Amino acid sequence: MRDSDLLQPQETLKTRRQLERHQGVVTLHDVDVEALRQLIEYTYTGELTITEDNVQVLLPASSLLQIQSVREACCKFLLRQLHPSNCLGIRSFADAHSCKELHSRSHKYALQNFQQVVSTEEFLLLPFDEVRDLISNNQLNICSEEKVFLAVLNWVKHDLVERKKHISELMGHVRLPLVSREFLMSCVESEGLIREDSHCKELLLEAMKYHLLPEQRSLMSNKRTIERRPDGMKPYVFAVGGGSLFAIHNECEVYNPRTGNWSSISPMLWKRSRMGVTSLHKQLYVVGGYDGVSDLASAEFYNPLNNRWNYITPMGTKRSCLGICAFDGLIYLAVDMMGHLV
Repeated sequence: MRDSDLLQPQETLKTRRQLERHQGVVTLHDVDVEALRQLIEYTYTGELTITEDNVQVLLPASSLLQIQSVREACCKFLLRQLHPSNCLGIRSFADAHSCKELHSRSHKYALQNFQQVVSTEEFLLLPFDEVRDLISNNQLNICSEEKVFLAVLNWVKHDLVERKKHISELMGHVRLPLVSREFLMSCVESEGLIREDSHCKELLLEAMKYHLLPEQRSLMSNKRTIERRPDGMKPYVFAVGGGSLFAIHNECEVYNPRTGNWSSISPMLWKRSRMGVTSLHKQLYVVGGYDGVSDLASAEFYNPLNNRWNYITPMGTKRSCLGICAFDGLIYLAVDMMGHLV
């Protein structure tokens, strides 16, 4: 985008138009010649073809000449062109030309498609404040917080000399307590930029404490321990295992509220009924139950990102017909004073 594409502030435009009213000849500044020709033809024919090649000059020219119909058509055209590779550029263009709806929708698109956006050159070329505003947004749509950490590193390392000074503030918006312990040790703790910055080391220590002291998580609660809530995110309904007098099942299904359909997912590793089920950190946990012969102490979790079940540490006691819930990153089983499950 050229500097000449930028609109003048509204007060400057207003002042200019007041002066031009009394002039015999008006000189048009910062207007593309071809765009002006097309707009003049449009005023006579009522026809105008908007393309990827001319939309960036037609929109500012139509704004300057107050041809609202063309301006709105350009905005609608750009909305249809939104893609992870260009949404940040369109957002910046919309901001420069005061296209509020286009700016809002392109910004929302960037948040919803963040995982693809961070791999584009547009993201790497963003100024610091725009990167900060993106990664701090609670509606950022990501499969895991690890993606945000890696995005920050890639942005900083793209111009390390100039951007290294921003690592501390940016990492303050990465929710490190929500990444896995394995990622903390293999990627975060070993990263030189983190180890060299005192504030980043404090953030790493906070995340480690969150994992090592789960019983104290309620005391550590802050913006970095709260999962993001993307706009428009809807819950899914899972039906797992179960059975009857004749058979116990490990088959599982999921209901998608957007499509209104049930679909099969990977079966559990163990056949179960009467088990406890809860969700934690976007994963589904199944604990205990009955396999048709005896109660179970085993437990497993389902990761929707790879459609796989994995065993976790079993309980110390076999249990079925149990009630469980997740709170502050922990899974709780409800028992009465006698040690029986409620």
